[in-house]
Amino acid sequence: MKEQFLPDFADRFQSAGYGVLLYDHRNSGSSGGDTREHVDPIQQARDYCDAFDFVASLSEVDKSKVVFWGSSMSGGVAAYASALDKRMAAVILQVPFVSSASLVDAIPQVMPYVHADRANIKAGGPSAMFELFARDSEDAKSGLSKAFNRDPALIPFIEILEQRGIHWAGAVTTQSLPGLLNFEPLAMLARIAPAPLLIVAADSDHTSPSKFQLEAFEVAHEPKQLVVLKGCDHFMPYYNQTFEQNIAAQIKFLGQTVGSNQQ
Repeated sequence: MKEQFLPDFADRFQSAGYGVLLYDHRNSGSSGGDTREHVDPIQQARDYCDAFDFVASLSEVDKSKVVFWGSSMSGGVAAYASALDKRMAAVILQVPFVSSASLVDAIPQVMPYVHADRANIKAGGPSAMFELFARDSEDAKSGLSKAFNRDPALIPFIEILEQRGIHWAGAVTTQSLPGLLNFEPLAMLARIAPAPLLIVAADSDHTSPSKFQLEAFEVAHEPKQLVVLKGCDHFMPYYNQTFEQNIAAQIKFLGQTVGSNQQ
């Protein structure tokens, strides 16, 4: 959901003179879609292009300076969209999910749930949900969570959301899983050029393994920049001092690539 830390980024970008469009992916948050929490990263990439069309239609926007931005799974989505849509002026990928290679061993574990759910849907039943992450901070800390991803780095992330009263949904439809397990934006990185690219990587990321973020930078063509956040896990770039380091690097990149609109 767009309320999960993204307004913090938007506020800082706006303070630096940049307009921001925040939106929820289809089936999530305030966006439409009948199958709630269904994730289709390829469709989401197409939706990035539709978002560009909307922004470019606004009289106050210089459509030659629109930047694609994405974080985590949406970082991979933004990479995929940027490889297809050459209208953007620059691209920022923050701790991006760029390869499903780390999930290969999970396929035998996960796919029986997918097949059983598919059979139930064909019989007229509802789509089941799959718990990717812990339901809340207590579940994450309990040691009993049944979530697929039990990275302890998620705990402070969820705790801050709870303190702010922001909804957290750690589940997706079970039918989302084949698309996630086969999503490979790493194959698209070389196609982003000639748009300038910034990859913000975390050096201790286990949810979206750091080695793939660094590989993405190596595969990408110039012009490109890499910022590695030291001592940083997948969730730290969104808050506290790591956020400050992160946002400063991103604003600097924007100044170098699309210029500053600050008066």
